[in-house]
Amino acid sequence: MAEYSEEQVGKRVVSQEGEEIGEVTAIDDGSMVVRVTVGNNNDVVDHMGWDTRTNQETHTLNDRYVSNIRENAVRLRV
Repeated sequence: MAEYSEEQVGKRVVSQEGEEIGEVTAIDDGSMVVRVTVGNNNDVVDHMGWDTRTNQETHTLNDRYVSNIRENAVRLRV
């Protein structure tokens, strides 16, 4: 499990194609918490299983979906 820090808070979360999915709002037990800004019918949100929790605005980002972290964005593998 990767350990993330407060440095990631505020970064955009983008799909592999560059579509903005949300923003990192917090670090909880070393994991990134993401506020999703796209609708539940989004393919990336669906692939990550976040669409099943439609009343939830924030989700924990599983390490396996993180491709890389840049200065201003967290890029996903999906």
